[in-house]
Amino acid sequence: MSRPSTPSDLELMAYADGERDDPELPAQLDSDPDARAKLDAIQQLGELVRGHLELSADAAHDAKFAAMWRRIDGQLVAPATGLWSRLSAWFDRYRSHVITGAISAGAVAALALVLRPGTTDLAAHAIDVRPVAQRAAPEIDSLETPGGSTTVISLADDDSNAAVIWVTPDDSDVEEI
Repeated sequence: MSRPSTPSDLELMAYADGERDDPELPAQLDSDPDARAKLDAIQQLGELVRGHLELSADAAHDAKFAAMWRRIDGQLVAPATGLWSRLSAWFDRYRSHVITGAISAGAVAALALVLRPGTTDLAAHAIDVRPVAQRAAPEIDSLETPGGSTTVISLADDDSNAAVIWVTPDDSDVEEI
């Protein structure tokens, strides 16, 4: 695909601003005097604009610039004096952390509600957390031990209640240690 012999105005402006590095463009400019004149005019206009801006910046008094920067700095870095302003400043700095934490907590709570087991009998899974001295003595009605015999001893005194379960194997071939 061959390029057109005349570069477009956008290509010339990009080349004049240094935004385009085209090795073929200088050859095209040598062959097209209109394109060369446009490029020279664009470069002169750029120099005029830059020169005007530099002169305007030099004409401004340094004290005026210093006052402007002080005013800008005062607006950007206003010290937090009261409790409400300190709280607002803290929230401005850590807003994303607080919002992320709140959204995460809400998502976890929603998942816990949706995925919880469908049991309605909470007493069936309750754990007795009373001290041992306040609990009733354990009652073991029957205990089946395949291949052995079981002895159950219930201990109850003033301090606590306990049950001891002793299992003895029926095998006589078992060696005593």
